[in-house]
Amino acid sequence: MSVTPSPVFRADACADRLVLISGGSKGIGLACAHAFVGVGARVALIGRDRAALNAAVETLGAARAFGLEHDLSLPDSVDAVLAALESRGETVDVLINSAGSSAAGPFLTLPDRVWEDSFALKIMATVRLVRAVLPGMIARRAGHIVSIAGNSALGPDATMLPSVMANTTLIALTKALGDAHAADGVRLNCVNPGPTMTGRLRGIIAAAASREQVEPAAIEARLLAKTPSRRFATPDEIAATVVFLCSGIAPNLVGTRLTIDGGATR
Repeated sequence: MSVTPSPVFRADACADRLVLISGGSKGIGLACAHAFVGVGARVALIGRDRAALNAAVETLGAARAFGLEHDLSLPDSVDAVLAALESRGETVDVLINSAGSSAAGPFLTLPDRVWEDSFALKIMATVRLVRAVLPGMIARRAGHIVSIAGNSALGPDATMLPSVMANTTLIALTKALGDAHAADGVRLNCVNPGPTMTGRLRGIIAAAASREQVEPAAIEARLLAKTPSRRFATPDEIAATVVFLCSGIAPNLVGTRLTIDGGATR
C-alpha cells in the first residue's frame, strides 16, 4: 500500500514564510535568522542596535531579511513594530522570542532596576509580541511561536534570580498558551539552552573572572565541569532546534520545552 506524505512533513515547510525574531541581530537570535533563511524563509529582525541590525541584514541578504530598530522594553515598541510590518504588507507566520538578558549578582544587592529591566524585555516584550501576532495566526489556523528561555529556570541559582524568574515565567506562558491554542492550529514551544558560546556568555565569563581575579579559563572550566558533555553549545545548534519546531516535522509537540544543555539539568 502506498502512502502519500502529509504536507506537514515537507522539508520546505518554512519556505517564503515571514519569521519575526526579537533580539535577532546577535547571538542565538541571529543564528536563528541564518537557519530560517537557509530553509527558504524571510526574516524580520528586531533589535536596539542599528549598526548590528545593518550588519546582520548584510550577511543574510536584503532579499531575505530586513531590520526593525526598536527597544522592546518600551511599552509602545510592539505597536511600532506592527505598524512597520503593515506598511510593508507583511504577515507574521513565525515568531521567535529571543530578546532579553538579566544581570546577575547576590540577591541582597540587586536593585529594583535590574528586576524591572529583566521583566520588561524578557517577559512584557514577549507578552506584547505574542498578543500582537496570535489573533492573525488563529484566523489563518497556522502559526508557530518559539521562546528562548535559558535553563537557569531548571536549576535556580541564588545569584541569577532575575534570569531564573523570567525564564520560569516564559516556560509557564508557553505551556498555558500552547495548550489553549493547539486546536487553533498555532503551536507554541520553548527552547531552554544551557551555556551557549555567544558574545553574551563571553562577557559573563570575563566579568566573573574579573570579579574573582582569576583567568577566564578557570570560569569556563567551572561551567564545563557541571556539563556531562564537557562542551558549550553553539548558537547554530540552538537555531537548528528552533527551525525543527517550526518545520512541521513534529506536529504534536505542543506547549513543551526542549532543553539543550549537554545534560547539565538534573
